[in-house]
Amino acid sequence: MSIEGSLYAALAAQVETITGYTVIWPRKGGDQPAGDHLRISFVPNDNQLADLASQAMERQGFLYVTLVEDGGEYEVVSREKAGDIAETYFKTGARLTFTGGNLKITGHTVRPGRMEGGRWETPIRISYWSMS
Repeated sequence: MSIEGSLYAALAAQVETITGYTVIWPRKGGDQPAGDHLRISFVPNDNQLADLASQAMERQGFLYVTLVEDGGEYEVVSREKAGDIAETYFKTGARLTFTGGNLKITGHTVRPGRMEGGRWETPIRISYWSMS
């Protein structure tokens, strides 16, 4: 597997440890569940050579884990759930190992939510960095 594929697989494996929610993956298809669920988006930045003397690449980007819920609650409830997901499963400084290297979770931010099709969506932006 390529380093790009392995890096994404490491992040995906961490998402799979989240309990209590159905996870909707890109390209997998299927209908949106009626209950609360998570939608995943992988947004890598451009890779860059670490220096001119080696072939090591600096790889960084974001994994978006979007909490999708029915409307009708105060936003603070959604932000609390999203914060719990970020702090429990994507601790700042955590390291994930993959074939060809490892990555470090450099932070997480619960972004402002919005109403979309009658459902409330709260994005959680997980930042990562890797040198591989």
